[in-house]
Amino acid sequence: MAISFKDTATRHQVFIERYGAGLGNRFHKEMAKTYSRIQQLLLDVNPETARAAQLRQLQLDAEQMLSTGYKKASTDLILELNDLANNEAKWAQRLILQGSSAVAPVLPSPQQIRAAYTTKKFEASPRSRVDLEQAINNLGSKQSARARTAISDGFLLGETNEQIAKRIAQEEIISRAQARTLARTATNHVANVSRTETYAGNRDIVQEYEWVATLDSRTTLVCASRDGKRYPVTGDNPRPPAHYNCRSTTVPLIDPKYDLGAKVKGERPQVGAKGAGTTSAKTTFGSWLNKQPASFQDEYFSKFTDGPEKAKLFRKGKLKIDKFVDANGAEYNLDQLKALNPIEFDNSGL
Repeated sequence: MAISFKDTATRHQVFIERYGAGLGNRFHKEMAKTYSRIQQLLLDVNPETARAAQLRQLQLDAEQMLSTGYKKASTDLILELNDLANNEAKWAQRLILQGSSAVAPVLPSPQQIRAAYTTKKFEASPRSRVDLEQAINNLGSKQSARARTAISDGFLLGETNEQIAKRIAQEEIISRAQARTLARTATNHVANVSRTETYAGNRDIVQEYEWVATLDSRTTLVCASRDGKRYPVTGDNPRPPAHYNCRSTTVPLIDPKYDLGAKVKGERPQVGAKGAGTTSAKTTFGSWLNKQPASFQDEYFSKFTDGPEKAKLFRKGKLKIDKFVDANGAEYNLDQLKALNPIEFDNSGL
């Protein structure tokens, strides 16, 4: 069985996702200690007898603890991401070499890679782009504000210190989920920027890269719509992540005159109605979903607004998957779809 770039990249992406999950746990570990300290701080104070100034100082102390803990956790996160970035650039270099051993691909410097992933933005949502520092700072600010509100609300409601400490424990659970999401997304951002920087540094061999989404029912419409799309290696073009918790990746497209595996057909992993398996590397998400049974298609579209109607548009109206979102990846509503695709809309029977 021939191994394609897509197969290699998809399997490597599984490693990246697992690494991101572990990084998320390590990222939150310091924050968990901080929340525990705040809980102990609350248990040492009796809200019923404490003065307003003391309660205000308690809030300030809690905020300072969160700020210090988050700063340490963020520093550790960045240090790990630095190592990941350099390793991913080397992995991209090996991938190019695998497809074109006739030319030795160059490797960007660590300074160049770091400058790229710290300044380039990723899509937090279809119409919102942030850089890594913004994403980290935004989460820290939100967590601090939530903790402050939890303490303030507890005091205003006349709760006991045990009840307020329980509020903080609940905030810690939310913090854990948010930290994992941020770490996974940051991991994918750093990995993909490092790869595209390596592609761009070898644009005599690689002039474009291809978006590779995961072929399963969990993939978002924006990633499904971009699967198989090609983008120049230079310029501010779309690259994963397309949203928080994005699982998409990219593969380099070797110039045909250097491509040693141009005639290799290859395959890529997929998880469809019949379970896990493989399909042709040339298969895009849309063509793959089109071959799935109606029940699977209905289940896939059920996650989105007006899911049943969109499933009919896809199946009966034969509306292509990339027509369900705009250029930014935001989903069209039914009125917009009807205006943009009147023939397909009529054919669907809606």
